[in-house]
Amino acid sequence: MDNLIRILRSFSEGEQDKKFIESFVALLKDKVLNNVQTMYEAGLKFKNRKVIFPPPWDSIYASLKEIGLFKRFVPVAYGGRRASEESIYFIMELFGYTCPSLGVMFVAHSRAVDLILAGKDEGLKRRLLSRLREGDFGAIAMTEEKAGTDASAIEFSARREGDYYIFDGEKIFISNAGLARIYTILVNTKGQKGGRSLSVFAVEDEIDGFRVALLPEKDGLTILPTGRITYENCRVPKENLLGDEGRGLLLALDAIDRGRIMLAGISCGLACRIFDIIFEYSRKRVQFDHPLTSSQDISFKMSEMYTQINAARGLCFHALKQGNSSFYRGASSQAKLFAAQMVISVAQLGLMIMGGRSYFKSNVMSLLSADARGMEYLEGTSSIQKMIISRELFRSHL
Repeated sequence: MDNLIRILRSFSEGEQDKKFIESFVALLKDKVLNNVQTMYEAGLKFKNRKVIFPPPWDSIYASLKEIGLFKRFVPVAYGGRRASEESIYFIMELFGYTCPSLGVMFVAHSRAVDLILAGKDEGLKRRLLSRLREGDFGAIAMTEEKAGTDASAIEFSARREGDYYIFDGEKIFISNAGLARIYTILVNTKGQKGGRSLSVFAVEDEIDGFRVALLPEKDGLTILPTGRITYENCRVPKENLLGDEGRGLLLALDAIDRGRIMLAGISCGLACRIFDIIFEYSRKRVQFDHPLTSSQDISFKMSEMYTQINAARGLCFHALKQGNSSFYRGASSQAKLFAAQMVISVAQLGLMIMGGRSYFKSNVMSLLSADARGMEYLEGTSSIQKMIISRELFRSHL
Protein backbone atom coordinates (compact mmCIF):
# COMPACT_ATOMS: atom_id res chain seq x y z
CA MET A 1 0.00 0.00 0.00
CA ASP A 2 2.89 2.37 0.71
CA ASN A 3 4.13 1.78 -2.83
CA LEU A 4 0.70 2.76 -4.19
CA ILE A 5 0.82 6.04 -2.27
CA ARG A 6 4.24 6.83 -3.72
CA ILE A 7 2.98 6.10 -7.24
CA LEU A 8 -0.10 8.27 -6.78
CA ARG A 9 2.02 11.16 -5.57
CA SER A 10 4.21 10.81 -8.67
CA PHE A 11 1.10 11.44 -10.78
CA SER A 12 -0.22 14.21 -8.55
CA GLU A 13 0.47 15.97 -5.30
CA GLY A 14 -2.63 14.18 -4.05
CA GLU A 15 -4.30 15.06 -0.79
CA GLN A 16 -2.99 18.35 0.59
CA ASP A 17 -4.22 17.71 4.12
CA LYS A 18 -1.38 15.48 5.34
CA LYS A 19 -3.02 14.91 8.73
CA PHE A 20 -6.18 13.60 7.07
CA ILE A 21 -4.42 11.30 4.63
CA GLU A 22 -2.20 9.88 7.37
CA SER A 23 -5.27 9.15 9.50
CA PHE A 24 -7.10 7.68 6.51
CA VAL A 25 -4.23 5.38 5.52
CA ALA A 26 -3.79 4.23 9.14
CA LEU A 27 -7.51 3.42 9.33
CA LEU A 28 -7.39 1.45 6.08
CA LYS A 29 -4.37 -0.54 7.21
CA ASP A 30 -5.53 -1.24 10.76
CA LYS A 31 -9.27 -1.72 10.42
CA VAL A 32 -10.11 -2.36 6.75
CA LEU A 33 -7.30 -4.30 5.11
CA ASN A 34 -7.04 -6.75 8.00
CA ASN A 35 -10.78 -7.44 8.14
CA VAL A 36 -12.10 -7.10 4.60
CA GLN A 37 -11.95 -10.81 3.74
CA THR A 38 -13.84 -11.72 6.92
CA MET A 39 -16.52 -9.12 6.15
CA TYR A 40 -16.84 -10.32 2.56
CA GLU A 41 -17.26 -13.92 3.66
CA ALA A 42 -19.88 -12.94 6.28
CA GLY A 43 -21.87 -10.83 3.81
CA LEU A 44 -24.81 -8.52 4.49
CA LYS A 45 -28.06 -9.05 6.36
CA PHE A 46 -31.27 -7.07 6.13
CA LYS A 47 -33.85 -6.12 8.75
CA ASN A 48 -36.56 -3.45 8.95
CA ARG A 49 -35.51 -1.81 5.64
CA LYS A 50 -31.93 -1.44 6.89
CA VAL A 51 -28.72 -3.18 5.92
CA ILE A 52 -26.80 -4.88 8.72
CA PHE A 53 -23.07 -5.10 8.12
CA PRO A 54 -20.78 -7.73 9.63
CA PRO A 55 -18.22 -6.78 12.28
CA PRO A 56 -16.14 -4.65 12.44
CA TRP A 57 -18.28 -2.30 10.32
CA ASP A 58 -19.42 -0.20 13.27
CA SER A 59 -15.83 0.57 14.22
CA ILE A 60 -14.83 1.35 10.61
CA TYR A 61 -17.85 3.60 10.08
CA ALA A 62 -17.22 5.49 13.33
CA SER A 63 -13.59 6.02 12.37
CA LEU A 64 -14.49 7.27 8.89
CA LYS A 65 -16.75 9.87 10.50
CA GLU A 66 -14.15 10.75 13.10
CA ILE A 67 -11.42 11.55 10.57
CA GLY A 68 -13.87 13.71 8.58
CA LEU A 69 -14.21 11.68 5.39
CA PHE A 70 -17.88 12.56 4.88
CA LYS A 71 -17.04 16.27 5.09
CA ARG A 72 -14.62 15.99 2.19
CA PHE A 73 -17.50 15.65 -0.27
CA VAL A 74 -19.42 18.74 0.98
CA PRO A 75 -18.39 22.34 0.15
CA VAL A 76 -17.15 24.71 2.86
CA ALA A 77 -20.23 26.89 2.36
CA TYR A 78 -22.33 24.03 3.72
CA GLY A 79 -20.07 23.15 6.63
CA GLY A 80 -17.86 20.63 4.85
CA ARG A 81 -14.25 20.52 3.73
CA ARG A 82 -14.68 19.67 0.06
CA ALA A 83 -11.53 18.12 -1.38
CA SER A 84 -10.31 18.60 -4.95
CA GLU A 85 -11.28 16.05 -7.59
CA GLU A 86 -7.70 14.75 -7.64
CA SER A 87 -7.76 14.33 -3.87
CA ILE A 88 -11.03 12.41 -4.01
CA TYR A 89 -9.53 10.24 -6.75
CA PHE A 90 -6.56 9.60 -4.43
CA ILE A 91 -9.01 8.43 -1.76
CA MET A 92 -10.83 6.13 -4.20
CA GLU A 93 -7.65 4.38 -5.33
CA LEU A 94 -6.84 3.66 -1.70
CA PHE A 95 -10.34 2.28 -1.18
CA GLY A 96 -9.87 0.16 -4.30
CA TYR A 97 -6.68 -1.28 -2.84
CA THR A 98 -8.23 -2.14 0.51
CA CYS A 99 -12.00 -2.59 -0.02
CA PRO A 100 -13.59 -1.77 -3.41
CA SER A 101 -17.10 -2.12 -1.95
CA LEU A 102 -16.43 0.78 0.41
CA GLY A 103 -15.13 2.86 -2.48
CA VAL A 104 -18.29 2.29 -4.53
CA MET A 105 -20.43 3.26 -1.51
CA PHE A 106 -18.67 6.62 -1.37
CA VAL A 107 -18.86 7.15 -5.13
CA ALA A 108 -22.65 6.78 -4.90
CA HIS A 109 -22.66 9.03 -1.84
CA SER A 110 -20.61 11.76 -3.55
CA ARG A 111 -22.86 11.74 -6.61
CA ALA A 112 -25.88 12.30 -4.38
CA VAL A 113 -24.10 15.28 -2.81
CA ASP A 114 -23.39 16.74 -6.26
CA LEU A 115 -27.04 16.43 -7.29
CA ILE A 116 -28.30 18.03 -4.08
CA LEU A 117 -25.95 20.98 -4.68
CA ALA A 118 -27.93 21.64 -7.87
CA GLY A 119 -31.08 22.27 -5.82
CA LYS A 120 -32.64 25.72 -5.65
CA ASP A 121 -34.15 25.59 -2.16
CA GLU A 122 -31.37 26.69 0.20
CA GLY A 123 -33.16 25.41 3.29
CA LEU A 124 -33.47 21.93 1.82
CA LYS A 125 -29.85 21.92 0.66
CA ARG A 126 -28.51 22.97 4.05
CA ARG A 127 -30.63 20.41 5.89
CA LEU A 128 -29.75 17.48 3.62
CA LEU A 129 -26.08 18.38 3.21
CA SER A 130 -25.69 18.71 6.97
CA ARG A 131 -26.88 15.10 7.30
CA LEU A 132 -24.56 13.88 4.54
CA ARG A 133 -21.69 15.86 6.05
CA GLU A 134 -22.14 14.24 9.46
CA GLY A 135 -22.28 10.64 8.31
CA ASP A 136 -25.60 9.80 6.66
CA PHE A 137 -25.08 8.06 3.33
CA GLY A 138 -26.64 9.23 0.08
CA ALA A 139 -27.55 7.31 -3.08
CA ILE A 140 -28.59 7.97 -6.65
CA ALA A 141 -31.43 5.98 -8.20
CA MET A 142 -31.78 5.88 -11.98
CA THR A 143 -32.06 2.28 -13.20
CA GLU A 144 -35.38 0.50 -13.73
CA GLU A 145 -36.25 -2.92 -15.07
CA LYS A 146 -36.93 -1.46 -18.52
CA ALA A 147 -34.68 1.59 -18.29
CA GLY A 148 -31.04 0.93 -17.73
CA THR A 149 -28.90 2.16 -20.60
CA ASP A 150 -31.88 3.99 -22.10
CA ALA A 151 -32.65 6.48 -19.33
CA SER A 152 -35.23 8.18 -21.55
CA ALA A 153 -37.43 5.09 -21.08
CA ILE A 154 -37.87 5.76 -17.34
CA GLU A 155 -41.46 5.12 -16.27
CA PHE A 156 -41.24 5.96 -12.56
CA SER A 157 -43.95 8.61 -12.31
CA ALA A 158 -44.09 11.79 -10.25
CA ARG A 159 -47.30 13.70 -10.87
CA ARG A 160 -47.86 17.18 -9.45
CA GLU A 161 -50.69 17.74 -6.96
CA GLY A 162 -50.59 21.21 -5.44
CA ASP A 163 -47.42 21.63 -3.39
CA TYR A 164 -46.47 17.97 -3.72
CA TYR A 165 -45.39 15.40 -6.27
CA ILE A 166 -46.91 11.94 -5.92
CA PHE A 167 -44.28 9.24 -6.46
CA ASP A 168 -45.18 5.80 -7.82
CA GLY A 169 -42.57 3.43 -9.17
CA GLU A 170 -39.61 1.19 -8.61
CA LYS A 171 -35.84 1.44 -9.07
CA ILE A 172 -33.45 -1.51 -9.21
CA PHE A 173 -29.70 -2.19 -8.91
CA ILE A 174 -29.35 0.75 -6.53
CA SER A 175 -26.00 1.04 -4.74
CA ASN A 176 -26.40 1.91 -1.04
CA ALA A 177 -30.02 0.69 -0.98
CA GLY A 178 -30.94 0.13 2.66
CA LEU A 179 -27.85 2.06 3.76
CA ALA A 180 -28.62 5.52 2.35
CA ARG A 181 -30.79 7.89 4.33
CA ILE A 182 -31.21 10.26 1.38
CA TYR A 183 -31.96 9.15 -2.20
CA THR A 184 -31.61 11.32 -5.29
CA ILE A 185 -34.07 9.91 -7.80
CA LEU A 186 -34.54 10.42 -11.54
CA VAL A 187 -38.27 10.33 -12.29
CA ASN A 188 -40.70 11.08 -15.10
CA THR A 189 -42.70 14.22 -14.28
CA LYS A 190 -44.50 14.65 -17.62
CA GLY A 191 -45.82 11.19 -18.41
CA GLN A 192 -44.07 11.08 -21.78
CA LYS A 193 -41.05 9.15 -22.99
CA GLY A 194 -37.90 11.20 -23.49
CA GLY A 195 -35.11 12.94 -21.64
CA ARG A 196 -37.03 16.23 -21.38
CA SER A 197 -39.65 14.54 -19.21
CA LEU A 198 -37.16 13.62 -16.50
CA SER A 199 -36.48 15.44 -13.23
CA VAL A 200 -34.37 14.76 -10.14
CA PHE A 201 -35.65 14.86 -6.56
CA ALA A 202 -34.03 14.35 -3.18
CA VAL A 203 -36.13 12.10 -0.92
CA GLU A 204 -35.37 10.99 2.63
CA ASP A 205 -35.91 7.38 3.58
CA GLU A 206 -38.38 8.18 6.37
CA ILE A 207 -41.11 9.07 3.86
CA ASP A 208 -44.36 7.08 4.02
CA GLY A 209 -44.81 4.56 1.21
CA PHE A 210 -41.09 3.88 0.75
CA ARG A 211 -39.83 0.29 0.71
CA VAL A 212 -36.44 -1.27 0.09
CA ALA A 213 -35.26 -4.84 -0.48
CA LEU A 214 -31.81 -6.23 -1.11
CA LEU A 215 -31.17 -8.09 -4.35
CA PRO A 216 -29.72 -11.64 -4.31
CA GLU A 217 -26.11 -11.97 -3.18
CA LYS A 218 -23.55 -10.88 -5.75
CA ASP A 219 -20.46 -12.83 -6.79
CA GLY A 220 -18.22 -9.89 -5.88
CA LEU A 221 -18.47 -6.54 -4.10
CA THR A 222 -20.38 -8.50 -1.49
CA ILE A 223 -20.59 -5.80 1.19
CA LEU A 224 -21.83 -3.17 -1.28
CA PRO A 225 -25.58 -2.90 -0.55
CA THR A 226 -27.40 -3.34 -3.86
CA GLY A 227 -31.16 -3.35 -3.88
CA ARG A 228 -34.59 -2.48 -5.15
CA ILE A 229 -36.44 0.59 -3.88
CA THR A 230 -40.17 1.17 -4.28
CA TYR A 231 -42.35 4.26 -3.78
CA GLU A 232 -46.09 3.85 -3.55
CA ASN A 233 -48.25 6.98 -3.42
CA CYS A 234 -45.45 8.92 -1.69
CA ARG A 235 -46.04 12.66 -1.20
CA VAL A 236 -42.81 14.54 -1.93
CA PRO A 237 -42.74 18.33 -1.35
CA LYS A 238 -42.14 20.37 -4.50
CA GLU A 239 -39.12 21.98 -2.80
CA ASN A 240 -37.35 18.62 -3.10
CA LEU A 241 -37.00 19.11 -6.85
CA LEU A 242 -33.30 19.52 -7.73
CA GLY A 243 -32.67 21.94 -10.57
CA ASP A 244 -35.40 22.60 -13.12
CA GLU A 245 -38.22 20.26 -13.97
CA GLY A 246 -37.44 18.41 -17.18
CA ARG A 247 -33.69 19.00 -16.85
CA GLY A 248 -32.96 16.07 -14.57
CA LEU A 249 -31.26 13.85 -17.12
CA LEU A 250 -28.56 16.46 -17.78
CA LEU A 251 -27.90 16.80 -14.05
CA ALA A 252 -27.71 13.04 -13.59
CA LEU A 253 -25.36 12.57 -16.55
CA ASP A 254 -22.98 15.23 -15.23
CA ALA A 255 -22.85 13.50 -11.85
CA ILE A 256 -22.27 10.13 -13.52
CA ASP A 257 -19.36 11.53 -15.56
CA ARG A 258 -17.56 12.44 -12.34
CA GLY A 259 -18.45 9.11 -10.79
CA ARG A 260 -16.94 7.17 -13.71
CA ILE A 261 -13.48 8.59 -13.08
CA MET A 262 -13.72 7.64 -9.41
CA LEU A 263 -14.83 4.11 -10.30
CA ALA A 264 -11.88 3.89 -12.68
CA GLY A 265 -9.69 4.89 -9.74
CA ILE A 266 -11.14 2.08 -7.62
CA SER A 267 -10.30 -0.33 -10.45
CA CYS A 268 -6.70 0.96 -10.52
CA GLY A 269 -6.35 0.54 -6.75
CA LEU A 270 -7.81 -2.97 -6.89
CA ALA A 271 -5.44 -3.91 -9.73
CA CYS A 272 -2.51 -2.59 -7.71
CA ARG A 273 -3.52 -4.80 -4.78
CA ILE A 274 -3.70 -7.83 -7.06
CA PHE A 275 -0.28 -6.99 -8.49
CA ASP A 276 1.28 -6.66 -5.03
CA ILE A 277 -0.10 -10.06 -3.97
CA ILE A 278 1.15 -11.76 -7.13
CA PHE A 279 4.52 -10.04 -6.91
CA GLU A 280 5.11 -11.32 -3.38
CA TYR A 281 3.79 -14.78 -4.27
CA SER A 282 6.08 -15.02 -7.31
CA ARG A 283 9.13 -14.04 -5.28
CA LYS A 284 8.49 -16.71 -2.67
CA ARG A 285 7.11 -19.52 -4.84
CA VAL A 286 9.92 -21.83 -5.95
CA GLN A 287 9.62 -24.11 -8.99
CA PHE A 288 12.50 -26.10 -10.47
CA ASP A 289 14.79 -24.66 -7.79
CA HIS A 290 14.08 -21.07 -8.81
CA PRO A 291 11.53 -18.44 -7.78
CA LEU A 292 8.77 -17.77 -10.30
CA THR A 293 10.19 -14.31 -10.93
CA SER A 294 13.20 -15.91 -12.66
CA SER A 295 10.86 -17.25 -15.36
CA GLN A 296 10.71 -14.98 -18.37
CA ASP A 297 7.09 -15.95 -18.96
CA ILE A 298 6.08 -14.89 -15.43
CA SER A 299 8.20 -11.73 -15.44
CA PHE A 300 6.71 -10.70 -18.80
CA LYS A 301 3.17 -11.24 -17.48
CA MET A 302 3.97 -9.08 -14.46
CA SER A 303 5.49 -6.40 -16.68
CA GLU A 304 2.27 -6.39 -18.69
CA MET A 305 0.15 -6.09 -15.52
CA TYR A 306 2.19 -3.20 -14.18
CA THR A 307 2.12 -1.33 -17.50
CA GLN A 308 -1.65 -1.75 -17.84
CA ILE A 309 -2.22 -0.37 -14.33
CA ASN A 310 -0.16 2.76 -14.94
CA ALA A 311 -1.70 3.28 -18.38
CA ALA A 312 -5.19 3.21 -16.81
CA ARG A 313 -4.08 5.59 -14.07
CA GLY A 314 -2.68 7.95 -16.69
CA LEU A 315 -6.06 8.03 -18.45
CA CYS A 316 -7.75 8.80 -15.13
CA PHE A 317 -5.50 11.79 -14.43
CA HIS A 318 -5.91 12.94 -18.03
CA ALA A 319 -9.69 12.90 -17.53
CA LEU A 320 -9.38 14.78 -14.22
CA LYS A 321 -7.44 17.52 -16.01
CA GLN A 322 -10.30 18.06 -18.47
CA GLY A 323 -12.42 19.64 -15.72
CA ASN A 324 -15.47 21.28 -17.24
CA SER A 325 -14.18 21.18 -20.81
CA SER A 326 -16.15 19.71 -23.69
CA PHE A 327 -13.82 16.68 -23.62
CA TYR A 328 -14.71 15.70 -20.04
CA ARG A 329 -17.51 13.23 -20.80
CA GLY A 330 -15.53 11.34 -23.42
CA ALA A 331 -12.39 11.34 -21.27
CA SER A 332 -14.23 9.98 -18.22
CA SER A 333 -15.73 7.16 -20.30
CA GLN A 334 -12.31 6.34 -21.76
CA ALA A 335 -10.88 6.11 -18.25
CA LYS A 336 -13.75 3.90 -17.06
CA LEU A 337 -13.60 1.66 -20.16
CA PHE A 338 -9.86 1.08 -20.01
CA ALA A 339 -9.65 0.71 -16.22
CA ALA A 340 -12.55 -1.78 -16.04
CA GLN A 341 -11.05 -3.92 -18.80
CA MET A 342 -7.58 -3.54 -17.28
CA VAL A 343 -8.52 -4.78 -13.81
CA ILE A 344 -10.23 -7.86 -15.27
CA SER A 345 -7.12 -8.57 -17.37
CA VAL A 346 -4.80 -8.08 -14.38
CA ALA A 347 -6.97 -10.37 -12.25
CA GLN A 348 -6.95 -13.04 -14.95
CA LEU A 349 -3.17 -12.89 -15.27
CA GLY A 350 -2.89 -13.07 -11.48
CA LEU A 351 -5.08 -16.17 -11.36
CA MET A 352 -2.95 -17.82 -14.02
CA ILE A 353 0.28 -17.11 -12.15
CA MET A 354 -1.04 -18.31 -8.79
CA GLY A 355 -2.54 -21.41 -10.37
CA GLY A 356 -4.92 -23.83 -8.64
CA ARG A 357 -4.66 -22.15 -5.24
CA SER A 358 -6.51 -19.11 -6.58
CA TYR A 359 -9.53 -21.20 -7.53
CA PHE A 360 -10.61 -21.72 -3.92
CA LYS A 361 -13.08 -19.19 -2.54
CA SER A 362 -11.05 -18.88 0.65
CA ASN A 363 -8.13 -17.50 -1.36
CA VAL A 364 -7.92 -13.71 -1.45
CA MET A 365 -7.28 -13.79 -5.20
CA SER A 366 -10.66 -15.43 -5.76
CA LEU A 367 -12.32 -12.64 -3.79
CA LEU A 368 -10.41 -9.88 -5.61
CA SER A 369 -11.06 -11.31 -9.07
CA ALA A 370 -14.81 -11.37 -8.34
CA ASP A 371 -14.60 -7.70 -7.34
CA ALA A 372 -12.68 -6.99 -10.56
CA ARG A 373 -15.46 -8.47 -12.70
CA GLY A 374 -18.04 -6.37 -10.89
CA MET A 375 -16.31 -3.09 -11.74
CA GLU A 376 -17.31 -3.38 -15.38
CA TYR A 377 -21.04 -3.22 -14.62
CA LEU A 378 -21.06 -0.01 -12.58
CA GLU A 379 -22.08 3.24 -14.34
CA GLY A 380 -22.42 1.49 -17.68
CA THR A 381 -20.80 -1.59 -19.17
CA SER A 382 -17.83 -1.39 -21.53
CA SER A 383 -20.23 -1.37 -24.49
CA ILE A 384 -21.97 1.71 -23.07
CA GLN A 385 -18.62 3.47 -22.58
CA LYS A 386 -17.73 2.74 -26.21
CA MET A 387 -21.06 4.19 -27.30
CA ILE A 388 -20.43 7.38 -25.32
CA ILE A 389 -16.84 7.69 -26.56
CA SER A 390 -17.85 7.26 -30.21
CA ARG A 391 -20.67 9.79 -29.84
CA GLU A 392 -18.37 12.37 -28.24
CA LEU A 393 -15.65 11.64 -30.81
CA PHE A 394 -17.92 12.18 -33.79
CA ARG A 395 -19.41 15.30 -32.20
CA SER A 396 -15.99 16.88 -31.60
CA HIS A 397 -14.92 16.27 -35.19
CA LEU A 398 -17.98 17.72 -36.93
